[in-house]
Amino acid sequence: MADRAGVRSLAARAVRIGAFGGAAAVRMAAIAATSSGTTRGTRLAAELARLTERLGGAFVKAGQILGTRVDLVGETVATALGRLHDSVEPMTPEEALRTLRAGLGPIPPELVRAVGGPSVAGGSIACVYRAEHGGRAIAVKVRRPGAGAAIAADLAVLRAVAAVAARLPALRRVPFLEIVDQVGDCLMAQLDFGAEAANLRRLHDDLAEVPGVVVPRPVPELCGDGIIAMEFIEGLDRGALDSLPARVREAQITSLVHAVYRMLFIEGFLHIDLHQGNTYFMPDGTVVLLDAGLVFRMSAEARERFTGFFAGMIRGDGEVCADILLSTVRRTESETNIEAFRGEVSALVMRNVGMVARDFDLPAFCLDLFDLQRKYRLYAEPEFIFPMLCLLTLQGVVKRHHPMMDFQLEAAPFVMHGLLVTSGTTG
Repeated sequence: MADRAGVRSLAARAVRIGAFGGAAAVRMAAIAATSSGTTRGTRLAAELARLTERLGGAFVKAGQILGTRVDLVGETVATALGRLHDSVEPMTPEEALRTLRAGLGPIPPELVRAVGGPSVAGGSIACVYRAEHGGRAIAVKVRRPGAGAAIAADLAVLRAVAAVAARLPALRRVPFLEIVDQVGDCLMAQLDFGAEAANLRRLHDDLAEVPGVVVPRPVPELCGDGIIAMEFIEGLDRGALDSLPARVREAQITSLVHAVYRMLFIEGFLHIDLHQGNTYFMPDGTVVLLDAGLVFRMSAEARERFTGFFAGMIRGDGEVCADILLSTVRRTESETNIEAFRGEVSALVMRNVGMVARDFDLPAFCLDLFDLQRKYRLYAEPEFIFPMLCLLTLQGVVKRHHPMMDFQLEAAPFVMHGLLVTSGTTG
């Protein structure tokens, strides 16, 4: 019976995707045909955001990530998708109360009052409300009913597509299913609010020594299944960064980059959802990081290898980078030209050494790297996808607001620290 229910849910989700996608395609075609050049782009982008919101689940998360990449999708599309970070249609008070009752049992009156009013933010998985508790303001994050079923169905569709792609001769050795499964594990983990509360605590503790970075502490007595309570930080404004003086912006971007590098190279604990709804830049020069739902814990071996790979990039040692990639390959074919692969990886690294953020095209670098792996049928550890995704999300805001930052050189002290951690562990 459970299998039948799962099949019905998947079929219903596929029908919903097809219906909404088809209707949106018709509307977008009409917009393209009838709109003037000055409004066409804005209306098409708004329709794309509307479609993404209506599809929900994993589609909203994909839209949020794209909304951070102004350099890839352009200002108009990024602006339209930007509202998906914290302005998705909220759930009803009855839905929120149902989640609170299931997670906490008796509901404190202050939480009843909070969810009876407007939410302060709404994303694909949860809504956030402001409440008063113990004489202080807190933020209460409440999971949407049905969010898990929608994401699970989306991942099933993606897994089916990946299985078909993996059978194509040219793509047979690409670990599509493993990549989808790892991404799926991260997305499904966002539904575990107990784990997210623990992640938030760890993020707060790990970044406590990074100057200028603030992570709210959870309130344990008000956390439960589907509910996370944490400190409420006043004055969050998604558009504040644009209005700050250039020197303040650049200092804040540097603080954010240092926080990410610490988590990546030293802790091996990645926040891979640093979109503009989770990263806020305050007038006092601090950076606030929210939402520890979409995180990834690298294995010690993967952290060591990625840190070594980045160290090779900083030094311009492409051969070391190639050797690290080769060390993650599970099987090579007898006809594979390993030396040619090493030579091309080395040349790619040398072309990108020492570039400032304005000139360093990380998406192009990643694509070139993956193309080389496909060309020689050598595929690196899928865990490398997550630090790359973390850096891709980060690079968008760096290129826009601190284009002269040396993205690689800023990593050097954290890479060295990470290598010392590895040496101490293995020694």
